[in-house]
Amino acid sequence: MEIPTPMFNVPGHDPIANFSHILTTQASRCVQIFICCNPEGKAHTEAERKALRESVYPKLREYCRHKHGLEFQAVDAYVGVDPDDVHDSTVRKLRIKLLDECLKFSAGPCFVALIGEQYGSASLPAEIEASEFEVILCKSQNEGHCTRLLQNWYQRDENAVPPAYYLRSKIDVLPNYCSKIEGRAKEVAHTAWRDSFAEMKVIFNETVKMCVKEGTIKPEQARKYFTSALEEELLHALENQSPSVLPMCICYICKVPHVTRHLKKMLKDHERQTDSDSELPHDGLAYAKLLRLRDEILPALVNSSDLHVYTSTLLDNHNVNSMEQMKLEYIDGLCQQFYTDVVKLIDSSSVQRLTDRFDGGIGEIMRHSSMCHLYVTLSDFEWNEMDQIKEYILKKQSNSPFIIVGGPCSGKTLLMATCARQVCSWLKNCTPVTVSRFLSSTNNSSFRGILVGICQQIARGYHKSMQIYNDNIDKLLNCFTSLLEESSEQHPLIIMIDAADQISETHSTRAFWWLPKSLPPFTKLIISTTLKNFETAQKSMQLNPDAADLLELKPRERKECNKILTQHLLSSNRKITSGQQMYINAALQQCTLPLFVNLLYNEILFWRSHEDIDEQTLGIGVHDSINRLLKRLERRHGESLVSRALGYITLAASGLGEVELLDILSLDDYVIQHYWWQNGLPDSVKVPYYSLAKLEQDLSGFLVGRLHNGIKLLFWTNRHFPLVVNKRYLRNMETVQQMHNLIAEYFSGRWSRGRGKPLLVTLLPQKPKEEQPMQWQMLENDPLMKIHVDRQQPSQPWFFHCQSSNPFLVFPNHRKIEELAYHLKRSGRLRDLYLDVMSSFASHQAMIETGHLVQLIAELEENTGTINRREIRFLAAVMKSEHCLLRDFPDQLSMVIQMNLLPFVDCFPQLFNYLKQSYQEGLRNNALAVLHSPVITVPGISAAFCTSDLAVATDIIEVQSQSLVLVTLESGSICAWNLEVQAPWEQINTKGVKVSGAQISDDDQYLVLATVHSTILVYDFARSSLLYEVDMRKSLAGNTAEIFWPICGFVLCSTNAIVWFESSTEVCVFDIKSCQTIMQLNCPREVQCVSFTTDRRYALCGQLKSTVTIFDIHTGLQISEIFFEFTEASVYSIFLPESNEEICVVDKVGNMCVWNIEDMTEPNLLEEIICTEDENEVLSVELSSCSLLLSRASCIELWNTLVWSMSNKFKPPKGGSFVQAILSQDCESIIAVISGSQALFVWKKETGQCVLILENSLGTPLRLAKCYKQKALVIFTSKGFLKSWDLDCIDTASAIPRTERSIQILSSQGKHFYSSDGTSIVYKWSLIFFQIETAFTHADLVKHCALTRTGASLVTADISGDLYVWDTEGGQNLHRIRFGDVTQLLITPNDRFVVSLCEDHVSKVWKLSEGHIICTIHTHLENAVITSESTFVLGLHQHFLLAVSLWSGAVVKRFECTDKADIVAFRTLNNYPDYVMLVSSSGSIYTWNITEESLYRQIQLPVRFLSQLDVFQVSSDGRIAILSVITENISVLDILQGKLSVISTEGAIFSQRLTCDGKYIVYVCYGHPCHCDHHSSAKLNIVRTTDGKNIGCSYLSKIPSCLAVSEYNLNIFVGFEDGTIGIYTVVDNLAAQNKIKSQLSNLSKTELPSQKKSWSCKNIPNAFWVDFLNEGSL
Repeated sequence: MEIPTPMFNVPGHDPIANFSHILTTQASRCVQIFICCNPEGKAHTEAERKALRESVYPKLREYCRHKHGLEFQAVDAYVGVDPDDVHDSTVRKLRIKLLDECLKFSAGPCFVALIGEQYGSASLPAEIEASEFEVILCKSQNEGHCTRLLQNWYQRDENAVPPAYYLRSKIDVLPNYCSKIEGRAKEVAHTAWRDSFAEMKVIFNETVKMCVKEGTIKPEQARKYFTSALEEELLHALENQSPSVLPMCICYICKVPHVTRHLKKMLKDHERQTDSDSELPHDGLAYAKLLRLRDEILPALVNSSDLHVYTSTLLDNHNVNSMEQMKLEYIDGLCQQFYTDVVKLIDSSSVQRLTDRFDGGIGEIMRHSSMCHLYVTLSDFEWNEMDQIKEYILKKQSNSPFIIVGGPCSGKTLLMATCARQVCSWLKNCTPVTVSRFLSSTNNSSFRGILVGICQQIARGYHKSMQIYNDNIDKLLNCFTSLLEESSEQHPLIIMIDAADQISETHSTRAFWWLPKSLPPFTKLIISTTLKNFETAQKSMQLNPDAADLLELKPRERKECNKILTQHLLSSNRKITSGQQMYINAALQQCTLPLFVNLLYNEILFWRSHEDIDEQTLGIGVHDSINRLLKRLERRHGESLVSRALGYITLAASGLGEVELLDILSLDDYVIQHYWWQNGLPDSVKVPYYSLAKLEQDLSGFLVGRLHNGIKLLFWTNRHFPLVVNKRYLRNMETVQQMHNLIAEYFSGRWSRGRGKPLLVTLLPQKPKEEQPMQWQMLENDPLMKIHVDRQQPSQPWFFHCQSSNPFLVFPNHRKIEELAYHLKRSGRLRDLYLDVMSSFASHQAMIETGHLVQLIAELEENTGTINRREIRFLAAVMKSEHCLLRDFPDQLSMVIQMNLLPFVDCFPQLFNYLKQSYQEGLRNNALAVLHSPVITVPGISAAFCTSDLAVATDIIEVQSQSLVLVTLESGSICAWNLEVQAPWEQINTKGVKVSGAQISDDDQYLVLATVHSTILVYDFARSSLLYEVDMRKSLAGNTAEIFWPICGFVLCSTNAIVWFESSTEVCVFDIKSCQTIMQLNCPREVQCVSFTTDRRYALCGQLKSTVTIFDIHTGLQISEIFFEFTEASVYSIFLPESNEEICVVDKVGNMCVWNIEDMTEPNLLEEIICTEDENEVLSVELSSCSLLLSRASCIELWNTLVWSMSNKFKPPKGGSFVQAILSQDCESIIAVISGSQALFVWKKETGQCVLILENSLGTPLRLAKCYKQKALVIFTSKGFLKSWDLDCIDTASAIPRTERSIQILSSQGKHFYSSDGTSIVYKWSLIFFQIETAFTHADLVKHCALTRTGASLVTADISGDLYVWDTEGGQNLHRIRFGDVTQLLITPNDRFVVSLCEDHVSKVWKLSEGHIICTIHTHLENAVITSESTFVLGLHQHFLLAVSLWSGAVVKRFECTDKADIVAFRTLNNYPDYVMLVSSSGSIYTWNITEESLYRQIQLPVRFLSQLDVFQVSSDGRIAILSVITENISVLDILQGKLSVISTEGAIFSQRLTCDGKYIVYVCYGHPCHCDHHSSAKLNIVRTTDGKNIGCSYLSKIPSCLAVSEYNLNIFVGFEDGTIGIYTVVDNLAAQNKIKSQLSNLSKTELPSQKKSWSCKNIPNAFWVDFLNEGSL
């Protein structure tokens, strides 16, 4: 049973044909076991089946889900059938159908038979041919039987072909048979049926046997009267089956000795009788058939196949109690054996499962391909229109789309599916790529989602790559257009989009503006839509009738419909009378839609020839006919089952599986009470599968199953069924919400694992309270009782973790992924939606691993507005920024979250648990964890298209009361944007009047606009209605309408608007509530700007010639006037600090003056700052609590307002200029826009270092604003887009510690580590807070560093030749020694001595604490190390390895290779202090005992490993060594075993480290598969040396500069070019996991790191070693 590998639109293969394979048995992921038994065997099989249902099936279901990611279903179709109905032919027919499905679709064992000592009864035939029945009737009468009963129950039907007698319905004969009220009448009816059944059986048994003997009835005709269901099902399942089926079948036989003896004695007695005409009694005949099945057929099958048969025999004991005990023991043993056998078959099954990890594009292709297959099977009409479509596809000259239009239910979908299946047969000489989409059967109608899916499939078909996520519709359309060009004559492209009218109207897509104007020569695009939508598109002038081939589907001819009905009836051996045909003709006169024809067939199929038909029998249209069908179903199956089952299917996001639907119905109290009476409610309840199967059978052709990820999901074939179901059953919104809630509870697993769901039942008056079950709880003052009943619900984790030898094998819960969030949202459970889905790491991991990354991003963005959580917005931004990485490597999500969220967890404390989950889940497949993340950038949290016009935004305003951002465009459009909602909307439009400025009142009630026509528009913002339009030309006293003063600007002061004009000295103040002019202020010079004091009393008017006039707004009187003494530039801005005691005036050239205004009548000049440099005019000014930002095109100046001095000055990059600049939220950084760049740059205010780049590709930023309520930085771009970043994140990312240049040296000790960046500073970092604690500043650039083992002292050397000794705790520079150029610094392991190695002069060994020289070393050593005993310095000199004494400085040991080869590298062994391992240039590896001077040559390396031997590294125990690095390979040697292995990397290796214990190799390599600009190509990897497995990796997203690994705790330090450091750790044991827990606990603490300290070196050296040739000191 091998699954064919699916091919996804590869040229040369028909995608539909290939995807049809997915619909076959092998693709199923459900183990379906049919339970075969004798329904009469109450003594055994009923108890056995009950035990299996309650104790075995739930366990097997959990096993299948968790072990193999499979669904499990036991089909016991006798459960739920009335005992008096088990022998009905309809039941048997349905069971055979279910048996076939199990045999065909089961992904494992498929059949289990429970065989006892009873053969079972045959059924009464549901239909008997008229000739046969009349023969039986005649024979019975001749034999003296009363045939009145047969004539009463069987009635002739001329509509059968050939005519037949059918068994009448029990309700027709016994009206009280199915009464819903338990009572005497119903019992009488059931008794009457049992008597009638028995009597008719006797008549048939006796009469048919005689007819067979006489030859009037053939034996094969007679078989149906004598064959039991047990025999029919056994033979159907086991005989004539393929060899692969029988090994998946099991038979359990239970023998009862005393019954066997009795029946065998009966058979022997019959054999001894001499009368050959004597017949066996009925029991004996049935037992003989049972023996044949049990003792002949089954053993023969066992011998010829791998059928599993088990036989049990109960002990022969006549004691009733003992027999009952044996039965219980047998049932217990059967349950254990059943579970063991089924598990074994599932485990050993050779079925290849479909992979769980594939991108969502493949899933979409599979879904639409399966729907195409289904629609083709449902298509009955002959489509003459196909010729026109075929002609279009074959026509090479056509470059326009082909549009199929038609009314609802006109068959557009069926035609499209039929054509899609024929494309390859039409294009025989080439291999087309066919893309089909059937949108009427999907809930995902997002235009972007649909277009992305189509683009992905085209790209896959032509082997092209495409960016999977793109929130820019224009770019997506460009991608679509370019992909269309990939078609060729050999590989044409056929795109078929059905029901384009179902696409959401978010982008006005139904107007077809997105259709290409002209198609490439070998591309064909076929679209179907409704006639109404097509006419709308034409009216909107988006679609030219001449620009597309058009096919309108006309109503079908009545004659054709009649022909189809006749053919269908004949295929079912049915027909109708001429009188009935008359009413069919009348119905078809009104409607000939294909769906209506199918509904007609469904109704007339069961018409009997004697039935009375009238005008009211048939529906008059599609919806009416569907309603009539639903009414019939309600009568047959009950209103509760029909309404809820069909309702749940309609409400589901992607359909429901049969098992899921049964589970959900079992949770619904409205349904469950229909099946279980209150006085007989068991401990666990389940809606019988038989009830659902009957309902499905009656809806065949309308409700169908399609395989989705291997599970058959039920869905409607036509969208008009859900329309009617919604109208009929789902009109009550409270009920709908409850149903959504129930589905959400199911997929969240709330009632799983035996947790009983409460059920309210009416008190039973016949039972006293003390007799009620203990679990029933009386509700106080309520006539209802609440009981907790186990509904046998499955667990619903996000992942099913495989319980096998491979702990990393998991199966995502596809169904939970697709349904839970959908129903939580629609049931109003937004808190649960947030906690369980939107902020659940497991949820996100599952979605990404199942290929739903794009859907995840869309849901996060969509639900941001619903839940109103900014942290969800941030997660969406992270996913978008990393989508290319997550698309290809879903298991990198944990590292992505750790890298991107860890720095910002303080900004989003609600995501702390999410971060913890990422660490916990990350360990499942990644042994690497992030301790400190160097942020590369802050992801944009929102982006939205605002306008397609090339408009300029005059203002960006925050409306804090409504969490909105307003963008005022010059064109007069005011767009509102809620950052949680992706699409802005037009709030106000001035209808062509251009706007020059906008402001909103303090209470957000009034929006005031200034126009270019010197008018002020006042709007009621809440209602978006215009209140007043004030013509400012008439508002000034003494002016006429002819005088034109353009408005220069205005400000709102409480409820007053202060307006000033270009080239005018007048200022107008008016009330915005009444629009009445209050006063007019007259200034001596032309007004440039206006400000006011915080108490809104005084207005400050800035004018030309650096003049400011102060007015009292209440009185209109001038209070005072101030001006610059040395400049006459115009005033640019006036600021009032919070103290309200000073004002700061800035003019256009950047001059500033500060005035004390405690006495407003006589301001006092405090500071006057004159700009002496020739700089550009001021672009913008911003005042914070203690800083003033002054931005020009050529520079940005930062002023300290406490002392009014310039604290810093920034220049733009070479060739660029500043466009706009603002302070960050915490005022510690500057955010600037630079000409020629779309990105935003962030500079640290203190250091002037560019610490962050905010990526943007949506156009050049034109306007920049901070929105404090929403904590967002918002920009408006040249392409009409709005984009935002989180201000808290910008502050946090800007505060990430970094050095001035790239990190070069890293060393760690205890709770600290140290770094150097090539400058004069060495940094001490905290390993707890990951902040720089101390900076040690030297006199010159630092060249070498060495740290003592305790970390108490730091020894450094600069390029000038000075040595420094630092107290790392206190920060003091203990010694500064003038020496010379040092090539290497070493500290002895006992921390007492330092070795300063030099190349040009004598090296020194000196005492660390005092700085005194111990000895000198005259021989130059390279790559030196000190032995762990602090005895020798080992180093290379020429081709020797020398050991130099630390006490004398003399060479005391010498090693030379026997072949005179150079020693390339050597390493000491920490675990063996006397030994050194070295490698020579000839490839020999030696071990040298320094003390004994003994030599061991261990290994000779092959020639191909002799390059780059200088990277030689050895573990402390000498067992594992890194030999060499050759291009993309690391050579690793197991020295003890002499085993040489090669670790292949993805790309060029940057750096590698062998851990001290030799367990792991840590390396950084290049070769990142992502080609986007956002990611670098560096990747950190951890490889286990024992098996060479890569156990952890992380993409660094930055350019690394160095790599180091701590000796003991396996911390990994990666330095980067931008001066930041990333810290990671290997998590491979409990201690490492505890380290992660400790790190996370530190995050939750409020303890703050200590302030950074800076220590400087001594001004002059305190020691001089001046004699470079001879030993000496001073």
